[in-house]
Amino acid sequence: MLVWVIVIVGLVVVVAGALVAVGRVTNELEHTISPAELRVDDAVAAVAEALPFEVAAQISHDDVERIIGWVLDWFDEVGLASDFGEELAGDWVGDRTVTVDETEAADRIVARAVRTGSALDAVHVTVVVDEFMAYLRDIGAIAGEVG
Repeated sequence: MLVWVIVIVGLVVVVAGALVAVGRVTNELEHTISPAELRVDDAVAAVAEALPFEVAAQISHDDVERIIGWVLDWFDEVGLASDFGEELAGDWVGDRTVTVDETEAADRIVARAVRTGSALDAVHVTVVVDEFMAYLRDIGAIAGEVG
C-alpha cells in the first residue's frame, strides 16, 4: 500500500513540474515576435496572383518584381530594411513603435515610376504596392493598421 502512495505522489510531482515548465515556456514565447523571411520570388508570385484581372492583364511579372524592388528600396531609405539574418530596423528602434504610411509608400513608388520613365500606370503601381503590403502582413513582416 505504501508503494502505491509513493508512486502516485511521485507521478503528481512529475506532472506538476512538467505543467509548470510548459506554462513558463509558453508565457516566454507569447511575448516574442517570430521572424518573417521575405523571399522576393514568392512575393512576386503571390502578389501577381492576387492582382485584379484588369491589372494582371496589363502588367507582367517583371513589372511586379520591379515595383516590389522599388518598395524594398524605399524601406531601405527609411531605415526599415535589413540584410538576411539581421533584426529588422536594428537597435536604434529600441522600445519605439515604427510605423509606415502605406499611402506615402504608394506615392513614393508612383513618383519613382514616373521619374524612371516607366510605362507603368499610377493605378497599376498603387494596386501592386497595396497587394505587396497585404502580403507582408500575411507573412508577419509588418503588423496591421495602428489606431
